[in-house]
Amino acid sequence: MKYLFAAIVAALTVGGVAAGTEPEASVFPKTLPFPEVRTLAGDGQPGAADGSPGRVNRPHGLSYANDGSLYFADRGNHQVRIVRPDGTVATVAGTSKAGFADGPAKTAQFNEPIAVAVERSGAIYVADRNNHRIRKITPDGTVITLAGGDSAGFVDGDLKSARFNQPYGVALDAAQTTLYVADYLNHAIRRIDLVLDKVDTLAGNGAPGFADGQRATARFNQPYNVRIDGQGRLWVPDQLNHAVRRVTPAGEVTTVAGAGKAGYADGPAATARFDNPTGVAPLPNGAVVVADRNNNRLRLVTPDGAVATLAGTGEARFADGEVVSARFNQPLDVEFDDSMSRVLVSEDKGHRLRVLPKDTRR
Repeated sequence: MKYLFAAIVAALTVGGVAAGTEPEASVFPKTLPFPEVRTLAGDGQPGAADGSPGRVNRPHGLSYANDGSLYFADRGNHQVRIVRPDGTVATVAGTSKAGFADGPAKTAQFNEPIAVAVERSGAIYVADRNNHRIRKITPDGTVITLAGGDSAGFVDGDLKSARFNQPYGVALDAAQTTLYVADYLNHAIRRIDLVLDKVDTLAGNGAPGFADGQRATARFNQPYNVRIDGQGRLWVPDQLNHAVRRVTPAGEVTTVAGAGKAGYADGPAATARFDNPTGVAPLPNGAVVVADRNNNRLRLVTPDGAVATLAGTGEARFADGEVVSARFNQPLDVEFDDSMSRVLVSEDKGHRLRVLPKDTRR
């Protein structure tokens, strides 16, 4: 047990963990640097009210901006919204009615937006799930279509001819010249070259499956999201494979944790079990926090491959407080702020945004 305490603390701070030591079963160390869960926005009731705490409706993908704001895709409200640094919720774009319309943010329409990625310029990329498009909100508040068309499909090429089938996740590389897309029902990771205005497929081939390998030989089963770490590697919660996958910039796919079967088990990565993981947040040292949706928990994969529970009891209810007793109702996405001082969580059926603040006494 002492090893796992140390492993989790190390994974969430700066270093790694000592290799060659076998991890133990699930525990909740009281010495964690993120010892408690609080509510950031929402009151548990679905709604579209701005203000504080505001109301949200099935919040999904998160993106932390360099001004301290947290942007999120409010799926059930068909909107892109924001939690400002003062804690107030505001609507960025969308009318709260499903549809498709480009134009000014107040009249633009989305159909179940799932994920957002904020550019340093202030532009926002949106995975517009049921419109099968990648949209963009420009810094002046205009919504445009970046890529995709009227129908679902699996087509690479220029932005107008490219097709997606329910894009679920979006992530910008460090240079902000490439936008990666988790193409959910195409079971693939796509990329958009923002300089050449081209779409191609990095990994996956359109067919569901579970296989590591290079580019088209690899297979996913409904990849839910995508994040990029400091080395340019992509992290993918592979939902129906119940696994966390990693993709190099060259398209080499490996399985980091999970073995293709739903369940709940901490321990070595090869035998650990997840149940519909939907969000990942990599740390600089190679660890990754995972939103384990159907287990109603936040999990942690340490750099040496140990899987542990970070927060949540598994019971689909609401409770703030210490991580040992806090409860979630389908945590969907996880994100760190720029200083790595907060873990931010969207909660699908809980209709809340939650936060795990770092213990400043450490």
